[in-house]
Amino acid sequence: MVVGQFSQDVDILVIGGGPAGYTAAFRCAELGKTVAIVDPNESLGGECLHHACIPSIASLLGNDVGNAVATLSKGLEKRCKILEIERLHGIAHFENKKTVQITGEVVSVVKFRKAIIASGSEPRTDDRFPEAIQVEDVYASNFTGKNILVVGNTPSAAESSTFLMQNNTVTLLSDGDILPMLEKQLVKIATQKISICNKKPEESSFDIVILASHRLPQTNSLQLENANIDIVDGYINTNDTGATSNPKIYAVGECAGCQHSAALAIAQGRVAGESACDLDTHVDSIFVPQVAWTTPEIAQVGTFDDETVSLRWGNSDLAVTLGQHNGITLIGYEKESQAITGIGIVGVGATEMISEGVLALEMGATLYDLATALHPHPTRNELLAECARQALASY
Repeated sequence: MVVGQFSQDVDILVIGGGPAGYTAAFRCAELGKTVAIVDPNESLGGECLHHACIPSIASLLGNDVGNAVATLSKGLEKRCKILEIERLHGIAHFENKKTVQITGEVVSVVKFRKAIIASGSEPRTDDRFPEAIQVEDVYASNFTGKNILVVGNTPSAAESSTFLMQNNTVTLLSDGDILPMLEKQLVKIATQKISICNKKPEESSFDIVILASHRLPQTNSLQLENANIDIVDGYINTNDTGATSNPKIYAVGECAGCQHSAALAIAQGRVAGESACDLDTHVDSIFVPQVAWTTPEIAQVGTFDDETVSLRWGNSDLAVTLGQHNGITLIGYEKESQAITGIGIVGVGATEMISEGVLALEMGATLYDLATALHPHPTRNELLAECARQALASY
């Protein structure tokens, strides 16, 4: 052991302090394990809290970014103390199947019984735009009167484009369809004011270029080969418990291929934590809500491969009262069984409203179930029932 190096033992070592990582750590500690979580940042939360999800949403809603981040960070640190989770600051890499070396202010070696990798992702690169900035930097900046090029077809690309359009001229360079995971008729409304191009424009005509494509997994520094952990297409390969090719080590979140869904990453973290504590649990990823905080918001769960029915928000008393006509509620269903197969919403509050759709699909709801379920009046959610009644009228 070198000077300044110390060694310790824990039941569970979590690598990464983002939503997937701290969720896993909290769950393991709740189940009575000794837990340490290693992260290079002074406070937990990862990219989601400090640079991506929370700052972007706070900015989009016109709220104080710094206050939101500080309040949430304080809450996470308090939770760590309550659960007696040890915080380790530094960069981790595997020495072998049972130990990790952490390099920070001091060098330490941690021997673990099980480990959970939640190392997240790393900044994007694009050879076409060597001077470009990351989309996460947009919300800490004050761009006004700029000619901006946003590169990507992700929720981050669409969100930043609609945000920046308030005070700038924005062009979105999309390699293929924008938001390809979402229904086109919903996407069309959410992105109708964005100038979209599919061929690289002259970079010199823009003041700022912003990269908003998919981020790459952050795994290079981990030295995964020392722990016999397999990678497939750049991502750590896992099963539905989060276990890797080394059954004592789990991986969750972006490093394991979870893109643009903090909800799924959090679920993976919880399941991996429980699995590492020998509980029989699995990730149910059949109905994962997909959302984009564009203006207006867009949210979807399930599929629309069979029959569909939709209503514009001009049919909602509340939407009309609030001047929120620019929205659609969409239901997908199976003709014979009348089973709901998908729900999509575009409009103000869609990201909250989609939760009823997730529950409907999880519970195997039919058109009749949605049509007869009472909704408060006046609300925009009433359109789900009205939409279902419209579909039933065709039988």
